[in-house]
Amino acid sequence: MSSPVSRALRIVLYAACIPLLGAPGLHGWTGDDREGSAAPAKPADGPSETRPVVLAPLYVTFAGLQILDAHSTLLASNLGGREANPVVRSMLGSPATLIATKAGVTASAIFVSERLWKRNKTAAALMMVGLNSAYAAIVAHNYLIEARAAGRR
Repeated sequence: MSSPVSRALRIVLYAACIPLLGAPGLHGWTGDDREGSAAPAKPADGPSETRPVVLAPLYVTFAGLQILDAHSTLLASNLGGREANPVVRSMLGSPATLIATKAGVTASAIFVSERLWKRNKTAAALMMVGLNSAYAAIVAHNYLIEARAAGRR
């Protein structure tokens, strides 16, 4: 698994996990948590500042689905499948461009959701559930095309 595509997919996966590393304020606390710090950790400014627990797993799932979508799209196109999206179709000649676009889509969806939950937590969660559902269907369709193509050989 050392092809340029699989190497790029690993990079995208690592990049998608960066928001989960626990930056200050990320999990509902602020303050300096270094040893010997005089300032104790303080809770965030009220309940409206706590991220819904469901969002982090939805973000990870979305990133994984983007990786699977890139893989299945490239695989299906190599086996004779036709990409329905003209924008993605133009990227099939350059896997790096497709993977970079998928990374951008992932980052953008997470950014929008992070802004949205501060106003409406339910809407943010439902947006991510909807995106995950749509991409799960797309990925399943792409792998179905691959399985049918493999059966014809």
